[in-house]
Amino acid sequence: MNQEQVEYTWLDGRETITLTELSRCCEMSVAELDELVDYCALVPLPAQAPERVFSAEWVAPLRAADKLRLDFDLDLFTVAILLGNLNRIEMLERQIQQLQALLPVRLRSGLNQQASSFSLT
Repeated sequence: MNQEQVEYTWLDGRETITLTELSRCCEMSVAELDELVDYCALVPLPAQAPERVFSAEWVAPLRAADKLRLDFDLDLFTVAILLGNLNRIEMLERQIQQLQALLPVRLRSGLNQQASSFSLT
């Protein structure tokens, strides 16, 4: 399996990933990931395996947090806080999308135009 196929599979939240695979995929050491687990910022799945297993949903936020860590020279405690905030933002964005899906189409298009006018990019 090539790297693109592996990454595509791991982004599926129903998949699992071992601590070693997560370390390799996110370019963080096992010790760093263990520290994030100690801070309760990274939560392993309950399993009887000899190695910790995680949901593949952790791959994207860990990569984003690690990139910010390197860009801004952050310590792991700050990364733990950042990781929690990234997950919270993602959850809130999903809730907004779900609520917008309940709106009539004519109201949704108006919200999309308003949102693009507030965009920071």
